[in-house]
Amino acid sequence: MKRVVIGLIFLFMPVLTDSQNYIEYHRTIHRIDNDVLAMNYKSAIERLDSIYAGYGFIYARHCIKALQICVTVNDSVRADQWLWKALVQGVPLWMIRANELTQKSLLYSTTQNTIENAANLNAMYRSSIDENLSRRIDSLFAIDQKYTRRVNDGFILLRYTIYGAQWIMNNKRQFKIIKEIIDHYGFPGEQLIGFGFRIEDSTAIGTIQRHGPTFIDEKRAFLMLIHFFTSHQKDINDQLLQNVIGGYLPAYHFGALNDFMAKRRPKKYQYYNVWHCDSRAENVPDINQRRHAIGLNTVEEQLRNHSIHNERRKLRTLNSEILLE
Repeated sequence: MKRVVIGLIFLFMPVLTDSQNYIEYHRTIHRIDNDVLAMNYKSAIERLDSIYAGYGFIYARHCIKALQICVTVNDSVRADQWLWKALVQGVPLWMIRANELTQKSLLYSTTQNTIENAANLNAMYRSSIDENLSRRIDSLFAIDQKYTRRVNDGFILLRYTIYGAQWIMNNKRQFKIIKEIIDHYGFPGEQLIGFGFRIEDSTAIGTIQRHGPTFIDEKRAFLMLIHFFTSHQKDINDQLLQNVIGGYLPAYHFGALNDFMAKRRPKKYQYYNVWHCDSRAENVPDINQRRHAIGLNTVEEQLRNHSIHNERRKLRTLNSEILLE
């Protein structure tokens, strides 16, 4: 019955949502990947224009991707537009400087006023998020990490007894709190709570230079739910789906959470092949249909992007290439 309900939501999604439907947002971002790989930058720019005009909130990593594309085609006017948006979405200037592509935008005459106003733009970012809620999530995540480290790295004889039981009980407590937050505010992801305060730590510049700005992704509440769904099932898919539509939860986070539930209860939940995978070839068309329904690219395109990422990592070119999803 639950599958039927979710299927009906997907079927009538255009009717249930307003113009800022982040399902279509994610589809557009994936189309931009295809444009970039085909070097069809004109089409990529047109799609970026539609994102900029159509959505108030834009994920920070996509602002960086847009800025990289603008620099690649030497579009200094749009580069200033996306630099401004990146700073408003919480990307610090040190991160722009650390990336081999985005740093070029700082040399344009068109961007100088935006650079001078970086502090004001950061203040706009802070005013747009709930910092108290972000600190609360940070506290919960610190506890989560303490118990997770004990399970992963603690004394071997205690990992699956005392430490394991403590981890499971903490996961249950934290799920209840996160569920209450979702009920009252929405999913505590990037749009609602930003990145916490770690993104301001410029000591991560070495990570950027090795891997590019691929870690621009708010995952605190997401990872706590992953830990909960590793050993429990609690069907909140309808709520999570509405948060994908509203831009509070990325589509691939929704897919990954369902993969954990499907791994444990494959007869009740369905794979999206984001984290855990159903590798049976005959099921790929249905999986691709589910992925498209929430805004993801195809399994084949995901594997292609992973392969490209791994090759770039091997060649150490991640910091000089346009981000892929």
